[in-house]
Amino acid sequence: MRSIFLLAILLCLGSPLLAQTTYTLRIINTDGQPVKNTAVSAVNESIVLKGTTDNTGTVIFTLTEPGTYSFSYLEMKDVATYDVREGIRGTYKKTTTYDPKGVFTTKPKVDRTGITFKSVPALQMRSQANVTKVTILVKEKSGTRVPSLPLELVSCDQKTKYQGKTNASGEGIFYVPMNSEYEVDIEGIEAFHKFKTPNFANAEATEVVYYEKTKVSESTKGDTIIQRAITQTNGSSTHLLFTLNLKNYNSDPLPDEPVYLKSENSARVYEGKTDANGVATFLLQKGGNYLVNLKYESEIHLVDATRTEGFASASATRRYRGSNAIETMMAERSINEKGFVVNHEQTPVNVAQKPANYLTKTTEGFNIDFGNTGEIGTPTIADNKLFTQDGFHSPNFYALQAGTGQYLWGVELGESGISPAVYHQGVLLINTYSCTLYALDAATGKLLWSKWLAGTIYSTPSADGNNVYVVYNNGGRNPKGTEDYVLASFDLKTGKVNWMNWVDEEVIACPVVDGKEVHVASQSGNYYVFDKESGKTVLTSTIVKAVSSPTLTTDKIYLTASVNGKEQLVVLNRSDLKVAKKYPAIISAKMSNGDCYEHMNFNGSHPIVYKNKVILLLDSANLIAFDATTEKMLWKQPVSAHPNQFPMVANDKVVVATLSGEVLSYDINNGNVTTLRKNAGEVDGQPVSHNGFLFVASAGVLSVFKSLVQFPWSQWNKDARHNLVVD
Repeated sequence: MRSIFLLAILLCLGSPLLAQTTYTLRIINTDGQPVKNTAVSAVNESIVLKGTTDNTGTVIFTLTEPGTYSFSYLEMKDVATYDVREGIRGTYKKTTTYDPKGVFTTKPKVDRTGITFKSVPALQMRSQANVTKVTILVKEKSGTRVPSLPLELVSCDQKTKYQGKTNASGEGIFYVPMNSEYEVDIEGIEAFHKFKTPNFANAEATEVVYYEKTKVSESTKGDTIIQRAITQTNGSSTHLLFTLNLKNYNSDPLPDEPVYLKSENSARVYEGKTDANGVATFLLQKGGNYLVNLKYESEIHLVDATRTEGFASASATRRYRGSNAIETMMAERSINEKGFVVNHEQTPVNVAQKPANYLTKTTEGFNIDFGNTGEIGTPTIADNKLFTQDGFHSPNFYALQAGTGQYLWGVELGESGISPAVYHQGVLLINTYSCTLYALDAATGKLLWSKWLAGTIYSTPSADGNNVYVVYNNGGRNPKGTEDYVLASFDLKTGKVNWMNWVDEEVIACPVVDGKEVHVASQSGNYYVFDKESGKTVLTSTIVKAVSSPTLTTDKIYLTASVNGKEQLVVLNRSDLKVAKKYPAIISAKMSNGDCYEHMNFNGSHPIVYKNKVILLLDSANLIAFDATTEKMLWKQPVSAHPNQFPMVANDKVVVATLSGEVLSYDINNGNVTTLRKNAGEVDGQPVSHNGFLFVASAGVLSVFKSLVQFPWSQWNKDARHNLVVD
């Protein structure tokens, strides 16, 4: 018996001591609820362990083999790592948040501006007290270790950069002070990884970093980057792989189409072309968003490359008429004896796929979030339906139940860049930036008619009776040559041309309809009045210098205008367009930043006439109320709002949404303010109201919540005529 006991001791001494760690991982979502029945993997070299979360979102692994385990689930790769040491037993618990939309983002990298760093070799502090041995293990996605890779551990608090590189095993060894935060720089990429050393002496820590170099041949031309022969099938550590599949309206591939991806936060532009299959591929530097542009269509898609983690790839399929087809269409347009284009090609629509996971119930109502596709803009409410675009950089448009957000129907338009939808007599009217007017049946989404009008449309249509009114560029065909933009009237249900007449420039925001007239304030400042039935010019003025769209009462026109280089509220006589009043207060000019979305939604400081007693005006810095009779300023409140914002007025209350996400209510009599709600992010569309609920778009999310005040304001600029007189 004693011999057997001694033999057992010798066997234990002569063999490696077994490790065993019980590792518990709990996964919750951004609302703190468990993520149930989800497969989780733990990978250590060739060892792959698998488990599934229970009803509490928990999965338990027993880790017996030494090495570094990396944990992944769903699309979340390498969310945690754990280093198992030989002979060490123990337990470890970790909770991670399933956050694919980045609600809880990692701490931003430290601003290093103004810091003078000293450089210290990686092993210099090896024999000193209160240090931690840190191993930075660098692997490619395949698991292959990366040798000879320059690394720096950066402490902004210590103003120190610890410099080293990986050895033949892909390990970078560093000795650094304990209980400190560090950023890992790789090949000059700042803060590629972040971690904190333990708060006890002589500790050892391993940080696993997955790093893939970008393999691409590229050349530059100014700020433009041209890439060739991209063979990677996934993104790298520094670049996102983006693939655009371009098809025409018959679903045929479009080869040899120029494609440009413009960075939103830099001057960087990637230039490429579609191949024989209509596919263009790019490797985009991470850290921001990119807008996809074609030769004759702008901002057709937004590529989100803001997240720097992992080896991401993204793709999109878009329909496009085709550059050659557009050029042929333009060359073959029919011109009548007055110079007007009369054969406008139709742009077809498709049925859109139902969006996934877009609807979230809240205690006050619900939220609509279609993902990162740009500004969601101003919704439209009619017939208990909520009409909204997917986002400005998407061609999709949806009808939802107004009270619940449940899906009813969806269409894919021929272009993105969707204007606010105008509802009138069961028809939805939509302009797209590039460059079609659509008429849809509001009940079903069926296309009634469409017209490709111009290379770019900057405005929103208007409607009254059985007619639609829209302004667009006629394409340089006016035989007189002085004016080349058109105000056109089309039949609401058929699209048949009623009449056309000339204006000198694009309209500010939209035509405004009242009584027997259509009014247009052009972006040059000129002012036009047309008979709405015949299209004949009633009045024109080149001296008004309008800088907003107008509001029309029985005998007066209210608008903001440039007077001696400064903006003022001006009142014109409807009978002769002569100036009747100039309100003495100087207005702070609203300015558009020039992007496509603001072009489509910009109103200028458009006045509202309330009960013929108060004139309300939102400029770039203030909400102002004037006495309509005495011209006296009643009150002024500072408000920072998006240039497309517009007050909503009813029952002596004025509602304005701000850049900071607040929805504010003002007493029209004295300007006293109440905060109705604080949204996350900049409000990017006008608020609208329906059945005691407010609908407010901010940061690409449409929030629906209860309001104490009823507002008869269900679409952009109040109604289809866009005349802002409130009784």
